[in-house]
Amino acid sequence: MNRHDWSSAAKDQFFGPEPDGNDPLPAHTKAVASCGATLKESYRRSHEAVFTNETARQFLDTLARAEVMDASPSARPMRVVMMGRTMAGKSTLLAALTGGSSERVGIGAQRTSRDVFAAPALDLLDIEIVDTPGVGAKDGADDAAKAMAEVPGADLVLWVASNDSFQEETAQALRAVAFRGKPVVVVLNCRAPLVDDLDREDFLEDRDSVFAQHEGHFKTIRSHLSSAGVRPAAEVMLHAEAARRARQDGEYSAELREASRVSVLLAVLGQESQDRRVARRVLREADEVRTQAQTLSEALAVVEQQGREIVLVSQGMREDQERRTGRLVDAAKQRMEDDVVRLVGQRQGWHQNVTDFGPDVAEEWDKEHDALIADLDDVLSERLSNLASGLQEASLAAEHEWRTVVAPGPKVEGLRDFRGLWKRRAAGGVVGGGGALASAAIGAYVGSVGGPVGTAIGAVVMGLGSLIVTPLRKKVQSLFASKAKILEENRELLRTEIGKILHELEDRVLTEVTGTIARVREDLLLVYARCAEAEKDALAVADLLAHHQQLIGAAVSTLDRETVVCLLNADSRPRLAASVERVTRLPGICAAVQVAEHALAEAWLFPPSSPEILTFGRTPPLDMPGAHAVSYVLGLTEEVPNSIRCRPAKTVVTTYAPVPSQVLAAWSATLSDHLSTQVDIVRPNATRSESA
Repeated sequence: MNRHDWSSAAKDQFFGPEPDGNDPLPAHTKAVASCGATLKESYRRSHEAVFTNETARQFLDTLARAEVMDASPSARPMRVVMMGRTMAGKSTLLAALTGGSSERVGIGAQRTSRDVFAAPALDLLDIEIVDTPGVGAKDGADDAAKAMAEVPGADLVLWVASNDSFQEETAQALRAVAFRGKPVVVVLNCRAPLVDDLDREDFLEDRDSVFAQHEGHFKTIRSHLSSAGVRPAAEVMLHAEAARRARQDGEYSAELREASRVSVLLAVLGQESQDRRVARRVLREADEVRTQAQTLSEALAVVEQQGREIVLVSQGMREDQERRTGRLVDAAKQRMEDDVVRLVGQRQGWHQNVTDFGPDVAEEWDKEHDALIADLDDVLSERLSNLASGLQEASLAAEHEWRTVVAPGPKVEGLRDFRGLWKRRAAGGVVGGGGALASAAIGAYVGSVGGPVGTAIGAVVMGLGSLIVTPLRKKVQSLFASKAKILEENRELLRTEIGKILHELEDRVLTEVTGTIARVREDLLLVYARCAEAEKDALAVADLLAHHQQLIGAAVSTLDRETVVCLLNADSRPRLAASVERVTRLPGICAAVQVAEHALAEAWLFPPSSPEILTFGRTPPLDMPGAHAVSYVLGLTEEVPNSIRCRPAKTVVTTYAPVPSQVLAAWSATLSDHLSTQVDIVRPNATRSESA
């Protein structure tokens, strides 16, 4: 006998009667509100940090698209959202279920209904049917977005298909719905013409033929759902137009209603409402805030990763620019010093050309002195101008190389069970944005003479004109005035005195060169220091975003635990609910539930009734975290695992369970996250490659 079929009385005999339980909904509503408050605070603080940081601000739109909104009211009717390919018959089925106007019913053209419309079901108590725009139409991206926006707030998705072709665009939308973890009831609208009385008679006489040989359509839909690890909650064939006409045709309404098989769908929806209304409400409330958590955490992860990529590029570029500009400055200093020594040295033999030691010798020296100063001005100014240009070129060259470097794609990781659903963004724009941190500031300094570097360069010329020229001129004039007679008698004395003056000139010019180069270095260091500070600030924003991803992950983990506790309490299992320690949930697939040791046998022998699979296990050992994977696999399928191979870093469980490989992969991902080690649930014929 299947363990699910055991009498509840046997559970009481084994484990004792259940203790009295309280209404679980208030506690769950509080948990949902707490998680939502965490999301809002994380968004507020993250938005503020990104907005105030110049580097991160370029990603503000990415974050703004994840703004957290208030959740919908909890006490609203059970919400059944209809989705499907355009012209599949959703609006026709809506009219059949709600008795609404037929204005939304299409006439075979593309995209008849392009808005969202909701109405209460006539034959079902407190159930709201929602019609959405069709998906898969040409240029229908906006319609698909409107339809998908209704999924998070759905208790149940009614996927309406028709017995004709199944397009790839439709398959993509179906997989997207499945990835959002909502229960899916598949409705196959089997068309048959009902244009006139003859068509109606043909349909009523041979109604079964309309629904024959359509199993292939269900198989196709199942394959797309299973690619997301989901199996349909139910599958129904019906004739939507016959069901709609049954509400209008008084004479044949009963026959049309019965022949349409709409009663089968109503029974499925009624059973869902009767047996799982509370559970669906709990899951819907949890999933609405979880969807926002997923969106926000993904946005934070993208902005964080791209911010770190920018800083990584900026740091490398800045260090490269520092090396290049450092070499240029060193070389410029050496050349300027060589120029000073050369130009001054050329005047060391000036005295040899002096033949007249009269009063005109001072005037001749003034001319030579002015020529020397002019030569120094020209040469040093040219050297500094070349240095400025060289610094600019080196900075731009480094920036170009770092902008065009191929950066690795961002590795986006955040909430554990969202990892397989996130979109990976290309890194094409990341590097281009990062270059501005270093290059913009450096370009401002070396791009023109008017910048700080240009100011420092100009100081050399100013120094030669004021600090050197005037004192030197006075000293030489004094020399000639006081020692004219001696100089007439002793050319050697002239050589000695002029040599001293030239040596002093050389020293003072070299000192000015050293000081100017030092100021250039200081200005560049200030630029790089500001770049480094900007990088530090950008990393601080990335760290804050990472921190809030952790907060969101913790809040979702807490919500998942409270969700499972609420489901167990709603199923009159308060003892098992009290033993729940930790939960890892993949919406629509399963929830791995860690319970206290004493509760494990009860959880497995008498599994609770839940819209999602709940599988139970105990606390994993630290040295072999996958050792308890078998107990979870036992809860996922009735088949006893064929084998288990457990290693510290990886556990492989083989099973013969008739489960699609995609579902096995989804279970494996959930257990891997839950046990913090790699867990693979595979077919026996896959173990050989796994053991390689």
